[in-house]
Amino acid sequence: MMIMDPVILASGTALIGFLCGIILYRGDYCMVAMLRDFFLIRDTTLLRSFVLYFLVTSLLFHVGGRTGMLPFQPPPTFAPASAATLAGGLLFGIGIVLAGGCVVGTLYKMAGGSLVNWIGFAGILAGSLLYAEIHPQVRSFSAQTTFTTSVSVAQHHPALQTLFLAVLLAPCLAAIWRWTVSGKFQVTGHARGYIQPWKTAVFLALLNVFYYFLAGYPMGITTAYAKIGAYLEQMILPDHVANLAYFQNDSISFWTGGVLVSGGAGPRIDHISYTQLTLIVGIFAGALAAAVYYREFRIHGLPPRRQGIAALTGGILLALGARIATGCNLNFLLGGLPLLAWQGFFFSGAMIAGMWIGTQILTRHVIK
Repeated sequence: MMIMDPVILASGTALIGFLCGIILYRGDYCMVAMLRDFFLIRDTTLLRSFVLYFLVTSLLFHVGGRTGMLPFQPPPTFAPASAATLAGGLLFGIGIVLAGGCVVGTLYKMAGGSLVNWIGFAGILAGSLLYAEIHPQVRSFSAQTTFTTSVSVAQHHPALQTLFLAVLLAPCLAAIWRWTVSGKFQVTGHARGYIQPWKTAVFLALLNVFYYFLAGYPMGITTAYAKIGAYLEQMILPDHVANLAYFQNDSISFWTGGVLVSGGAGPRIDHISYTQLTLIVGIFAGALAAAVYYREFRIHGLPPRRQGIAALTGGILLALGARIATGCNLNFLLGGLPLLAWQGFFFSGAMIAGMWIGTQILTRHVIK
């Protein structure tokens, strides 16, 4: 059974976030660079580590679900895939390239003093508030364009799901063995305290399992971004916030141990506050602590105007994409794919296409 005590839940997820922040910062594990660098220079270093992440997390999620350690499979944060999943993934992919970071990369780079990522963060909050204005229309579009009736592959057939997982993991295991023997998992890192990408991947897999156990679903933080935006908007336009359906409705709602657990983007204390909001605070705090400890924290100057505009625009687009798809790369790549969730597959494919488009825009119009 998942943890219900708010203090333990908030403390546990904040600690997980703190450790994530340290690991991501010291490994400079950027999921934007993972694919952007492949498109630009065909560098597959981070992609290889993601294959290892997928293998470890898939096994842990599957075993945890079959043994009852992980309470919900599929978790309540996932739904059948729809055209909104594709549209959101495409926008998200374009946005993270222009912003120079995803919803997690932006946090740990902000903690290091990057002003361009602070601009991207402002864009994420603005995009989240913009989405609140069109939420009813997007949900209607999503409901009318659903692709699947189930949430995950072979959702109602555990044995078949195990078979699908084995078919996917076999080539991953073979590739990992080949890369290990050839030494391709080791990369040269001169920074003090640098964490190898493969180690970062394994640490993230373990932390995501612990988070899943505590929160009832894998890591995700974009609803909490919207919650932060709602708190800020409420200070200026309280009546408007009170009249927006997105801020009044729950994005997650499930029963456990006879208790209804719910939470949403609205400016109130709920399950999202105890899990996603604390995760955001933890990631930022952990990255900041690492930057200060290694004497690397410094405020970088304002970026050139073109880059600043790109970062703000990218933040808005990635927030819109995440809310339209009801999740981000943290939710769908690090959680959905290992769970064989349909949204994970559709979002990831659309996001990759969006990142390719974003890379073309970046190289032709931003850093030309």
